[in-house]
Amino acid sequence: MRKSITHLTPYNPGKSLEQLEQEIGKKIIKLSANESLWGPSPRVQKVLQDALNLLHLYPDGMAFQLKEALAALWDLKISNFILGNGADELILMTALAFLNPGDEVIIPTPTFSEYETAVTIAGAKPLLINQPALRFDLTELANFVSEKTKLVFLCNPNNPTGTSFTHEELKTFLESIPKDILIILDEAYCHYAADPHFPSSRDLIKAFPNLMVLRTFSKVFALASLRVGYAVGREENIKIMEKVRQPFNVNTLGQCAALAALQDETYTAQVITETIKERTWLTGELTTLGLNVLPSQANFILVEWKKDASLAVQKLLHEGILVRNTASFGLPDWLRITIGPHPQMEALVLALSRVLS
Repeated sequence: MRKSITHLTPYNPGKSLEQLEQEIGKKIIKLSANESLWGPSPRVQKVLQDALNLLHLYPDGMAFQLKEALAALWDLKISNFILGNGADELILMTALAFLNPGDEVIIPTPTFSEYETAVTIAGAKPLLINQPALRFDLTELANFVSEKTKLVFLCNPNNPTGTSFTHEELKTFLESIPKDILIILDEAYCHYAADPHFPSSRDLIKAFPNLMVLRTFSKVFALASLRVGYAVGREENIKIMEKVRQPFNVNTLGQCAALAALQDETYTAQVITETIKERTWLTGELTTLGLNVLPSQANFILVEWKKDASLAVQKLLHEGILVRNTASFGLPDWLRITIGPHPQMEALVLALSRVLS
């Protein structure tokens, strides 16, 4: 076994929804995984049906049509893009392509655990910088940059907090960082941001060649099971990442569905509008119940549960509601709750009221 992975713990996805429903004997509303509970665009189902005729063929290894659509969206060349089997694969590809043993990677925490995992697999050193305010302080992070720093991972809006930093904060940070340090900006939840000061990565990526942006089709486009993500960055950096990309890493169904979802802008806008509306409503309802809710720019909220959060998860489960205790993020007294359509949010509030009483 490689020494770098000795202390790694395999990812635990937990029990399936079907297993949990069988155990408690009732249907469950799943609000634990930040999925889009509105489902994908209706166009996706038709495209997938047509794509079934192509299952005997290998997928387009370069994902030309999808890259072409992304290039138009970002006003860049297709050579500025690389596709991954979800953003998870892109995170690992980034670490394998750019890191050597002894390199340091700055990771503000709490955040998505796969950054640390990927860095560890590559044999580099993750430098975890705790953010006690649960919002990234980019000015403070810049102070930790040293001659050993090779990469910085930033999740915005952040998972699991839902908090975000502004365009000006990110621009100032990028200006202060040496240009040979790669900044990986994970924007899995960016579509849900309503803050007018949220960063415009489309503009920043043209101004800062050391910026690379990760996006996914698992969240707002609701294609989580098809595993499609992409990275956009300088052509030279994309070429380096291509060296570690597995052949045919994004399947045909995923490529077809992602293209169809991307093209249905009306449906995506509707999902975003409804998600933000329900996020605002739910935040107000939980605040009325006396709970502390972090201001979120994502499709989930983080709720402080000052008693036993793990017990609250179990009680809610028996009410037919599945939420996430964030102990694995180092936040044992908090619950992460996915935003969904209004009937599900009403059911959640009623269940929480019963648990609190």
